[in-house]
Amino acid sequence: MEPLLAPAPPGPTASAVPPSPGIGTDGVRPDRLSAIGLCAAWSRHAAELAVPIGTALQRWEETPPTRVLIAEGYLMRLLPGRYVPPDLLGTAVQRALGLGCALGAQLQSHHVIAGPSAAWVMLGGQPPAPAELLSSAHRGDVAGVVMRTARLQPDEVETIGGTPITIPTRTAMDLLRFTPVPVAAPLLRALVATGHTEVEEVRRRLHRMHRHPGVQSARERLEKVLGGQWDESWDAAPTGLPSAVTR
Repeated sequence: MEPLLAPAPPGPTASAVPPSPGIGTDGVRPDRLSAIGLCAAWSRHAAELAVPIGTALQRWEETPPTRVLIAEGYLMRLLPGRYVPPDLLGTAVQRALGLGCALGAQLQSHHVIAGPSAAWVMLGGQPPAPAELLSSAHRGDVAGVVMRTARLQPDEVETIGGTPITIPTRTAMDLLRFTPVPVAAPLLRALVATGHTEVEEVRRRLHRMHRHPGVQSARERLEKVLGGQWDESWDAAPTGLPSAVTR
């Protein structure tokens, strides 16, 4: 089982970087958000695992100096104004918990990580903006989040570190249905290339769906993006975790 915290790379870490002028209140260090109870809406297990990430989670103003720290690899932006050192997002468990911590008090038990966010949890790389969640309840407004209403079947959701996330095949289906092709295509190819899902399984499940928004277009996109020969190169970090497993 992977450790929760990945080893820090050599050299300075994000937490050791002094605040840049213009970031935070009057240039002081950013506010650290309380780690108590973060991700508890999902599960007690998630809340326990989330403590180290929640402790490192920081609130920074959206300013040019903040973008410099992101570009230089000292911070990673999870949601507007919510950042964490990249070395704390090295595994699928950490990435899932990181998003839950960033949501804070807005996180609800029925929120399921989905779409580009689910692909990011599996593959790594840069967090998508906006993040995406599915909910069986009425859509609510969460800054920096696309919230979709959906009735998910039990076999379409798995848990990673106590956090609910759509299985890779459902993730691929949602990418095909709702995500612009330039964003969806590399994620879809990466999910297949890493063995998280198979083209035929995605195709089979799409053909079972009837009267769902975007299904016909998704079937057509599937053949264009994954139906023939395609470049398997992709820019994402391996997760080291198998797919479709309750963790």
